[in-house]
Parts: sequence; C-alpha cells; structure tokens
Amino acid sequence: MHQVAVEEALAELAAASANFGFLLPLEPLLLVYGAGAEADAHDRPKRSLAQARQFAEVLTAESVRLLGPDSSDGPVHRVLAELRRSGDLTPDGEAGPDDRSRARRLVRRCFDLGVWYFRLRTGVRDALSFVPPAEWEDAPVGSPHRQIPVREQVTGLATRVALLDEYAPVLRRSFDRRAPTETATHAPLKARSALLEAEWRVADLLTEAGWAVRDDSDASHELLVRGVAVRGAAQPDQAAGRDYVLRVDGQPVGTVEVRPRGKDLRAALARPGEAGTPSTASAEQRMPYTYATDGVRVLFRNGDDPEPRFREIFSFHQPDTVARWLREAVADPQAPTFRGRVRRRLPDLDDDGYAQSVLRSWQYDAVRAFESSLRRGERRAIVQIAVGGGRAVTAVTVAYRLLRHARARRILFLVDRVDLEKQALATFAAYSGPGEDGRKFTESYRVERLSSDVVPSQEVVVSTVQRLHNVLSGGKPASGVRYRPELPPEFFDLIIADDCHRSVSSRWRALFDYFDAPVLGLTATPTDQVLKVFQGNLVSSYTFADAVADGRAVDITIYRIGGLATRPEWAADTLEELDLDAKETLGHRRSVVSGQALHGVLTAFKEGLPSMFPEREWLGSEDVALPKTVVYAADDRHADEVVEALCTVFGQGPGFCQKVRLNGGSPHLWLSRFRNTVELRVIVVVGPLTGADIAPVECLLFLQDVKSSNRYFQMLAVGTRPIAPAELQAVTPGASAKTHCVVVDPVDVTRHHAGQFSTMRKRGREKDAYEAPAAAATVDDAEVMEHWRSFLRAGNGPARELITGTRALTEGDVRMLRSWAESLARPPHSLTAERIWSAYERAGVTVSDPRRPRTPKGPVDLLALVRHEAGLEPRPRPYRDQVFGRLDAWIDHQERGGRSFDSDQVWWMEHIADGTAAGGHFATASLDAVPFTLRGGTSGFLRAFGEQGAARLLDELRSVLA
Repeated sequence: MHQVAVEEALAELAAASANFGFLLPLEPLLLVYGAGAEADAHDRPKRSLAQARQFAEVLTAESVRLLGPDSSDGPVHRVLAELRRSGDLTPDGEAGPDDRSRARRLVRRCFDLGVWYFRLRTGVRDALSFVPPAEWEDAPVGSPHRQIPVREQVTGLATRVALLDEYAPVLRRSFDRRAPTETATHAPLKARSALLEAEWRVADLLTEAGWAVRDDSDASHELLVRGVAVRGAAQPDQAAGRDYVLRVDGQPVGTVEVRPRGKDLRAALARPGEAGTPSTASAEQRMPYTYATDGVRVLFRNGDDPEPRFREIFSFHQPDTVARWLREAVADPQAPTFRGRVRRRLPDLDDDGYAQSVLRSWQYDAVRAFESSLRRGERRAIVQIAVGGGRAVTAVTVAYRLLRHARARRILFLVDRVDLEKQALATFAAYSGPGEDGRKFTESYRVERLSSDVVPSQEVVVSTVQRLHNVLSGGKPASGVRYRPELPPEFFDLIIADDCHRSVSSRWRALFDYFDAPVLGLTATPTDQVLKVFQGNLVSSYTFADAVADGRAVDITIYRIGGLATRPEWAADTLEELDLDAKETLGHRRSVVSGQALHGVLTAFKEGLPSMFPEREWLGSEDVALPKTVVYAADDRHADEVVEALCTVFGQGPGFCQKVRLNGGSPHLWLSRFRNTVELRVIVVVGPLTGADIAPVECLLFLQDVKSSNRYFQMLAVGTRPIAPAELQAVTPGASAKTHCVVVDPVDVTRHHAGQFSTMRKRGREKDAYEAPAAAATVDDAEVMEHWRSFLRAGNGPARELITGTRALTEGDVRMLRSWAESLARPPHSLTAERIWSAYERAGVTVSDPRRPRTPKGPVDLLALVRHEAGLEPRPRPYRDQVFGRLDAWIDHQERGGRSFDSDQVWWMEHIADGTAAGGHFATASLDAVPFTLRGGTSGFLRAFGEQGAARLLDELRSVLA
C-alpha cells in the first residue's frame, strides 16, 4: 500500500471507530490495535483479546519512552499488566458469552488507557466517554459515534481494520525503532502523569461508591442515575480548581479536588473563600460537602457540621447517603447532621432521668464523659471500666440515648468472641431506659447479629471483629479490608468496641479506619497501644483499685512456691503472638512447669492451702475445702498433663478436674458446670478467660510464664469478681466469704509484671497523672496474718468487753489498747498495727472508704481485726472510717428531725471526729489545742453552739463517735 493510501485508510478507520479515533494524531498503532479489538469483540472475541494485548504492549513501550524506565507503578501500569496477561490465547473453539464479555471489558480498559495517554501527551484533561458499539447489548439506542471529518463515507470498521492488517507490521517496526525521549523531558511529563494517576484512581473510587462519572458536556440531569460526578472544564496542568462537581438528583451538592500524590490535601480544603464553591454556572447552589483526594487518601469536610473540620475517610460517600443528609438538613436546619444533633438535641443525663441511682457512679461518669467528647467533635474516645464494673450497660446506655435523642441511624457493637456477642444481645434485650415504664430496648429498637451474607438494616448490629473482618474482606482475610457497596464506610453513625484492647491489634485495626464513624472503646486494661490508637483520649477511668475500694472486686494475694525447677520453652503461643502489647520480659523463652517439677508444685499447692485460706480451718473441718481454681497451662498437651497430675496429687477422679478448650469443645457448658456445681473444682485452660463470669473462683495457678502484661492482668481478672457468701457456699462447702483471690506463682510471673499498671489511673487524678497500685500481697503477708492469729489464739487478745463493742471507748480503754499493742510489737512477736493491717489490706480482707486518705493504723484499728477474726465483723474498716461514718449518720438523723447545722458548726464536729479517730477518745482539753485554737479554742466552740448546748453536744458526740 502506498503511504497516501495508508494515511487515508487510517483517517477512515479513525472516523469509523466509536472510541479510538482520537488516538490517530498521537500514535497510529494504538488506533489500529484499539479499533481492531473493538471491531472483533462481538464476533471474534479471541482475536479481540490478541489485539488488546498488542495495544498494551505498544502503550507500555510508549510510556517507558516518555517517562523513563523507572515509571512502572500506579493503576495505569497495573491495568497494562492485566491487559498483557489477559491477551493470552485460549484453546481454539467456538466463542461463548464469557469470551465476548471478557473481550468487551478489555476493550473498555484499552479505551481508558488511551484517554490516559491522550491527556499525558496533550495536557488536556477533558473527559472522553466510552461509546459501546451498536452490536453490543449494552449500547444505548441511537448512541452517537465520535466523528472526525473525512472526504468520503467510510465502509465498515471491520473492513478497514482488515485492509490495515498487512501494513500493521510496518507500523510496528517503525515504532520499535523510535528513539527514547530526552531525559530532560521526563520530569514535566512525570508531574503530569502523577496527576493523571490520581485522577484515574479517583474516577475508580467514585464509580465504586455509586457515582456516574461524566464529562462536563454531558447532560447529567437527563441521566437515569441519582448521583453524578461531573468533571470540570479543562484546566492547565497543576492549576487549582474543582475537578468534580457532585450532583444528586440533578442538584450540585459538593466538590472534589484531585491532587497528585505527595501534595498537601489539607491545603486544598483550607483555601479561604473557596470551600463549597463550584466552578460551574450553578455557583448560587449551596454545596456543603467538600472532598480532597490524591486517589489514595480522601479528606472530607461537611459544611453543615458545627465547626466544620476535615477528616480522613476510606472512600467517597454514596449518592443515597448524601441525599439522606440533604433531607435531614432540611428537616432540622438547627441540627442538620448527626454531630449537630448530638450537640443540640442530646440532653444531659440528669435531664433524661439518669440519676446516679439508675447508673452506678462510674457508669454515669463514663457516659457523660463520652458524650462530652462526642459534642466536642472528637472521633475516638476510650473508657476504662474494671472487670465487673458493667461495661456492657454503659455501652447500651450510650447507644440508647443516641438512638433516641440524636436520631442515630445505625450503631455497631463490636466484641471479640461469640460468647461475648451473646452476652451483648442479652444486655440489649434486658435494658430499659428511664421513663420507658419497663419497655425494653429491643421493643423500641431492632438489634441483630451481623450475618456473613445478609446486610443488616436494624438500628443496632452486634458482631465479632472476626466476622466483620471476614465480611469486609470478601471471605479472603489475607487480602485485607476492601470497599463493600452494601456495607459502605458511612453505614454506621457510631462504633462501640468492647474489650477494645483486643480489637486494636494490627489484624483488626483496619475496621476502625474503614468506617466513617466515631468510635467508643471500652476496656479494663487500656494499654499504651490502645491509648495510641484512640489518640490518648481516655475520657473516664474506673480502675481495678477503684473496684476493690468499692467492693466491686476482690484484691489478690500472691503465694509463691520457690526452689522448684522449671523447663524453658519457646514462646510459641498463638494468642500471645497476636498480642502486640507483649513485653519480652523473659527474652525469647518462658518457663513452664512440667514433669517431676509439676508434681512438686501441685503438692506444695495442696499443702499450702491451710495458710492461703486459714478461715476454712476455723470451721471445724480437718480438711480444707479446695477453692474453685483456674490453672493456666502452656498448650493443650501441657493441659492434659496437668489434669492427670492434679487428679493424682489430690487423689480424685475425673469429675474433679477438667481441661476446657476455649476454641471449641463447648467451653460454655464446662464453664457453666464449673460455676454452678460442687463436684468440678478445677479447670485447666490455655490463655485468658476474657469476659467469663466465674465469680466462685478464689484461686489461680500459673504453670507457665506470661510475657504480656496486658494478657497477665486479663488472666487475673477472672478471679477478682465478688460473690455473695450464700452463692459461694453453695458451690464451695466450708467457705464463709470470698475476701480475696490467691495467685499461686511457682514461675515468678508476678515479679515480671510488678508495677505494669502504667495506664491505670486512680479516680480524681489529672489525665497525665498515672499511679501504679500498691504491690500485691506476698507469702510474707500470709505469714504475718498467721502469726497474728496465733497470737490471738494464745489468749493475748484485748478485754472481752472491748471486742464485743457493747460500750463506747473511754480514755482508760485507749490506754489499755496502747499497752496491748506495745506488747505485740516487742519480741518474739515484733508485729505492728500498721504491718498487720497492711497484710489484711493487700489480701483484700479490709475495705476502706475511697473518699478518705489512707492514714497509718494504730491500736484502735487492730480492734476491728480482732472482731473480724472472732466472726463479729465480716469486712473490717479503719477506725477513722467508722468514726466519720457514725458522724455522717448522726448528722443525717438530726437533720431529718428538723435540726440543722451551719458550715462553722460542721467544721467543729468534723475536727472533733478527726481527733477521736486519731486517739480513740476525745478529751475536753483538746479544744485548746491545734487545730481548734485557729477558731478560738474553747471560747470559739461555745460561740458556735451556745454555752448550754455546747457541753451537751460534746457529750453526745463522744458517745456517738467512740
């Protein structure tokens, strides 16, 4: 063929092709291969695939020539690689529907690549829309072809392609001999390419979210789609401007700015005077939604929010979502968004009927603190509530109030195990808000579990993190979280993550980043990693120490067994490997008790029970009833060995001890039997029993070391739940009350984690002030307590009338107690009141008022311990707490009788109580000593109460307080 004839044929081919004619001035080979793939896609799909592959090979070589050999990343090059692979020929045979569908899809990919190449070469960023050929089933009726003027009418596209087949090799040889472009020209083309790559990604993201991407010249209002992303007019390279205007139901509602990778997206949202202003003729329309993106990161700002601010989101919001937001804004202009409704429509807890009698004080504080955080616009907040403190009720209260007052559409409740999911569903079903007249949560709002194949529509969705991750990864967890149109990022208004120290591991953390919703995390152990994920926003803290002080938990006592050899093992426990908070306190190894050492430990454990639970001997039984005990083994094989050894050492049958597999084997049935029956005394487990409510447990035995502090304290928590004496006695005959939990430690695990509560704060402290709890009791404390009890058994107690407490303490009684305490402090006993009380305190026997500071203990405090050992005082309290408790009760009684006291009078009474607590008795002469002299001494006291009433009041206080 002559050159002129070829040029004419190429021009006619360009005019005949619906989608590839624009490539003629840039690269004729791309026109030939693209038009060939287009012409053959219906009748000869296998030939079309081969043409698509050649199109990709030519464009790959051309991009290397223009951009340099190092430009091989990004979506364009991934599509090119897909085309090169997809062009592989399949065995001969008649083409079927699947072949045609594949060929048509690849023709569209060739068109997209051709547009990219056109923009790269010309710098023009106008959109070019794909037009399906007339013979394709999805071709719109009467769809126009893109025309280029020619001298005469062309024949069929397939005919023109066939005429060029013989000349295509000549064009290819000429193309292959083309020299690379100058290196100096690579930089500007690379800059242009970066922006085009971003635009390519953005178009894909918009399409994935349900937006129809159209050129500015398209009549978007005539399209039968709800949401249209309209590309703006062509801009010079790197020019600032709105790249897309988002239209919903024909009305402009938002803008999208596209920036190359590495550019500051925040600057695109922060330019003054331009937010929400379109570059089209519809500038008068309000467009509250602004996006800025580089195709990877997407920033979003909702102009209807109070104090609008940008936030990073996973992908664009769907058109239906935007349409709903617009309707909500019209319905409630004062609070047009969820955040606005939280700020303006959510009443204070007190105004909503939530007195502190409805919620426990720490639950009340947690709900109020989180709602305050939400009103401030903080996207993540964490609440710490110790085990047994009612985290689930706190979470349900938050959900109930946001559904009722802020009109939250959907709330996701995340847990990390199926049994916790069941507990959550039960909590929702049992919950009734104030003012509901007993109407349950589930009668007002629908609650359901997330299914793997059905998208929920209910107001509350409960799921395990594992199931949700499986849904968002399309059943391929290794591939990571992907966009799911049926479960888009904006699907939930709030996410509540219980036990969030488990959910923030690297495996599940992507779930929080996927959903465009605030996250409330609840945990008993907020590790450093958890605080980092939640941006340090710990809004409320109710610690284990707080729970012990309130009687919501029992403290622990450590019983160490030394001198026994353990064998080292590689730390290969799968659960520990997933715990990113693990601290390698033992290097790469841990200690495991097995073999002969195991029998030695279990024998020592059995023989030590009388000193661990001495009150069991006082009941008259020669044998100490073994408390309900949880044994922590290293793995399943080790657990089997432990079960056999326990039955041998204690001389019991198989019903006495059971291995419980936490990942299968119906653990709930075994745990229920362990909790509710007398026969099953010991269970052996591998890993923490997170969330398990086994309140009768009084003893924990560690037969392996634990490298993670967070994991270790979860293991402890199972034994710290309190239980009513009657319930304990029903499953542990011979027990009186659960006063503490004994941790039997033959591997020194407790030493490795001493002081590791770095993130556990006492109430009333500032956010940055951290305090480690007091060290747990050791076997030395047990020895002190036993020595003290031996001292009492020998008849060395105080006078009987002081023990029974039938009369108030006199000055002579106090002198007698001091003399008695001094004899106790001398050899051979050498026990002080402070040392004895501290041992009981760490053992969890005593209870103190958390509102009052701890003060050194004296002889009068010992009197409470004597009464406790005599069975007259189940929970001994410090003498100071008793005195002030009597004062509060007396003042309350007087006020109910119509007698009132002013602040000056209360000051005198409180300081008289303080003097009584310090000395056991208050003498009249003390009124002329500090601190009373600061207010006039005796004369000031008489002025405060009157000369006649003062003496009567002082006598009454002496009688009441002592």
